[in-house]
Amino acid sequence: MMLCWILISLFVRFLRAQDNPEVIYAQVGGTVTLLRDKVEGNANNVYVNWYRGSDEHPTISRNPQSGIQRGKEMKTHGDLLQDFSLQISKVQDSDFEIWRCEQHILMTAFKKTYKLYHDVDPTTPPGSCGLQRALLEFTIPNVLPVITGDSLSLECKVDSSPVKPRVTWISPENSDCDPRQYNTKTATIRKVSRCDSGVWTCELDYYGRKSEAKTTVFIIDLAPYPDTIYTSSSFSSSTVDIPCSLSSNIHWSVLKECGLRGGNWSFTPLNGPKSTQSLLSLSTDPLVTLNITQGSDNTIKAKGRELKDQDLSIRNLPLSENIRGIYTCNLIFTTKTLSSKVKVEVLKVSSSVGSRVYEGQSVNLTCTLGHQNTSDLEVKWTCSSCSFFSSLKPPHPSFLSIHEVKVKDSGKLTCELLKNKKKLTSAVLLLKIEKAPVNIWLCVAISGGVVGFILLLVIVIICIRRHRQMMMYRRRKTKFCCCKNPQQNQKGFYKT
Repeated sequence: MMLCWILISLFVRFLRAQDNPEVIYAQVGGTVTLLRDKVEGNANNVYVNWYRGSDEHPTISRNPQSGIQRGKEMKTHGDLLQDFSLQISKVQDSDFEIWRCEQHILMTAFKKTYKLYHDVDPTTPPGSCGLQRALLEFTIPNVLPVITGDSLSLECKVDSSPVKPRVTWISPENSDCDPRQYNTKTATIRKVSRCDSGVWTCELDYYGRKSEAKTTVFIIDLAPYPDTIYTSSSFSSSTVDIPCSLSSNIHWSVLKECGLRGGNWSFTPLNGPKSTQSLLSLSTDPLVTLNITQGSDNTIKAKGRELKDQDLSIRNLPLSENIRGIYTCNLIFTTKTLSSKVKVEVLKVSSSVGSRVYEGQSVNLTCTLGHQNTSDLEVKWTCSSCSFFSSLKPPHPSFLSIHEVKVKDSGKLTCELLKNKKKLTSAVLLLKIEKAPVNIWLCVAISGGVVGFILLLVIVIICIRRHRQMMMYRRRKTKFCCCKNPQQNQKGFYKT
């Protein structure tokens, strides 16, 4: 009976030795772990030897007395974990072969073999921009950038083995983008967008094990920015930046290989004639610079500069009403042009009589973008010292008329522009109300005196003329008669 058990044990050991090696997938430069099967007995007394291929000497071993030992010609970066499993870090091409694990506890021996396969074919794709087919790499990916809107095909080539793994492509994790999976060896994207930019993962699933290989895809596109920038011209020293940049960190030399021919900034005013004019032009030789376009409008004081990165923004544009308009950033390639548009709205508060007002005057206040506000925009007036705002109730109008201002109404008057109750920008007007100066009253008094004197003189003249007329009238009423005096026998006229 004992002899039968010995024969059965030897037969089982023989069958184990003849088992097909366990398939393990790994990637060049990655890390893989070959698990050691746990055997019965005290783990502290186990001898573990790991062999590469047909080598007679172990690559790395564990001896209960002397600890961990490494072979003299160890060609891999391997180490034993706490349970004596073999971990290979920075996998090399020479590591893709059969690995043997032999364990001994007293007189009992255990063997197991592994076969290491490539995750994918490490073929380097040809150097061309807008790559139509990209083979996954193990080390540094060589997938050149793809211009947005072009097509891209990612292929995960798996070495042939007895195991048929399930292949899944996983898209990059980008904000505001829904994750996607492709359950095929080849993931084809007809029109790439910025959502496809980033690290793609090819995942292999076999016998409950998972192995991953990654590659990075760069999409040439302009980064998204708000469609409209709201600002104000309250302070003459203020400036604004008009944003435009690449969505991926791609060097200018690579963009040239992809057919970059140049670029420019153009401006279309919101008010007046809708004539588009060029502000800046992009030059890539010898340095990458934004240069002022000859003959551009001087009212838009855009400044040229050297570009140190992928940021093409207009920097420190002086604020004024003249910069209201649509700014277009163009990046011109051989096959297409990438464009990004930004509208700049400038809020302004103005007074019909200026910022200096005299008490008792009528004032018209206006808060405007230079055109009629859309239905989703509203204004809010605030002033801590202004008495004429006490009766103002929302929604506030853009135009205010104050009949008589007072000195106590002086202060900082603020107009806020709101969208869905959220503040976009604000403009400030310093309203200074003063009493009327003394010299004005003096002029009024002198003028009044002169007018009064003239009136008095006219009245005196009229009275004198009337008096003379009365005297003349009385003289006309005096009567004379001719009488005869027989006594004196004299002739003549006598007053009666």
